[in-house]
Amino acid sequence: MNWINISVSIGLALFTVTFAFENMMPVHLSFLNFKSDEMPLFLPVVMSFLLGFASGLLALSFSRRKHKKEIKYLRKENALLNQEVENLRNIPLQDDL
Repeated sequence: MNWINISVSIGLALFTVTFAFENMMPVHLSFLNFKSDEMPLFLPVVMSFLLGFASGLLALSFSRRKHKKEIKYLRKENALLNQEVENLRNIPLQDDL
């Protein structure tokens, strides 16, 4: 699994560098009366990708925290139920004969 992570990381890095070299033409950005200086085209594209990636990680961390809390609760409940089953197994059987 480790070599897959390394190869995907290298592939993404090569793609990003190639994208940057192919998109060096200058652009001006304007948004809500804010105008930027001239910058290469790849900068706003890469910055928006990184902003979206960071937002996704933040959303994922909240979801993961909720699931970890649920797992902790379910493990505690499982331990209690296992203890109850063990207690019931240790009760001697009584026959009414």
